[in-house]
Amino acid sequence: MKQTEDPVQPVGCSSTELEEQRDEQLIDDISHELEALDNIPKITDNPDWDGSESELVSDDDAEEYEIPETGIKISYSLTPEEMYKCLYHSRLYKTKGSRAVIQSIVFALAGTVFLLTYFFTDSQYNQYNLFFGIFCFLMIAVTGLVPRFHMKSLAKIMADGKTVDAEIYPTHIDIGKDDGAWTIELDGKAEIAEFDGIIMIYTDNEQGFAIPERVIEPEVYNEIKAILFSGTMPEENS
Repeated sequence: MKQTEDPVQPVGCSSTELEEQRDEQLIDDISHELEALDNIPKITDNPDWDGSESELVSDDDAEEYEIPETGIKISYSLTPEEMYKCLYHSRLYKTKGSRAVIQSIVFALAGTVFLLTYFFTDSQYNQYNLFFGIFCFLMIAVTGLVPRFHMKSLAKIMADGKTVDAEIYPTHIDIGKDDGAWTIELDGKAEIAEFDGIIMIYTDNEQGFAIPERVIEPEVYNEIKAILFSGTMPEENS
């Protein structure tokens, strides 16, 4: 009868040494698996995660974590000349732009026709032609000159030397203090215009805010203009 052969062991290695080698190999395998698990990206590190399962924080709680914005403070007084420029470019009178030009052209043509008819025809209605001819040219003067005289007078009254205090932030502008304070949101809804060394901003409710470029320090000039123009839209020509 053939006897069962014992397992062949490597020469020079006892059973105890083999067990120790197996334990060491097992430990190495576990270490490699742990390292592989650590290298798997976590869900919170995924750049495509949209936060749809995140908890929304109320405004009261959010204020505790809000990072304060850095603003640029400016103080100045408008001169009568600057105030007149602001009034002229404001929506107070339609004395600029294509509308005023068209009105003047229409009145000039109509007045010319009435006067030519008066001088070169012999009609019983010539007195009316003369009247309407003079009236049309008077309207050109009224629509062009009278508003200018009124704005000149108004600018002297409004430019009373009062200091304008404003703080310009990336998202808004705080103007004035206490009860007279108001804010312009730089959310792309307000309009902006640049003319004669003045930056003018118009809000939705027709309020205007003017900043003379002379009061902006060179160190922050580009920064202020970048903030203002990025948070507004160009003025629409009237």
